[in-house]
Amino acid sequence: MAAAPPAFTGNLRKALAGLRRINLDGLRWRVFDAKGQGRNKPTYAPHVENGNMCVVLNAKDISVTGRKMTDKIYYWHTGYIGHLKERRLKDQMEKDPTEVIRKAVMRMLPRNRLRDDRDRKLMIFSGSEHPFHDRPLEPFAMPPRQVREMRPRARRALIRAQKKEQDRAAASTKDDKDGKSANTDVTS
Repeated sequence: MAAAPPAFTGNLRKALAGLRRINLDGLRWRVFDAKGQGRNKPTYAPHVENGNMCVVLNAKDISVTGRKMTDKIYYWHTGYIGHLKERRLKDQMEKDPTEVIRKAVMRMLPRNRLRDDRDRKLMIFSGSEHPFHDRPLEPFAMPPRQVREMRPRARRALIRAQKKEQDRAAASTKDDKDGKSANTDVTS
């Protein structure tokens, strides 16, 4: 018997905000686990909103490369003279880790009228619990990296390994053919 999902202990009002304005019929619900991380529709167009609902879990466990945790700075202005505020990524992760992912996603989206609708379809939670257990959720698995996306050194090593494997396979098939022809000569 399957165990019941854990009860959502977060702010349910904040989690469900904006869902009333979205037609949820026919949308796929994707779950992304952001632990250790950070478009796959062929029908994507920047002027049409046809995206899925995205539920991002474990926002507090993201990992960043290099010294971004201390060097990346978020700036905003309060509107008063001389009130340019700043906050480092480390401090923002302590205050609200969901906002880090939201800003990263929103800054990648085109700045048009559909941006707010796309933002409403993005649900981010700092832990692994969420209130959408009644929906048909599809866990998202990261696709394997393509060779052209890799760093040059790793890419060359992978290409060398693939070529070596092909050479071994070709040599073994050649040896098999040579062995069979030698056996037929001996039997004749």
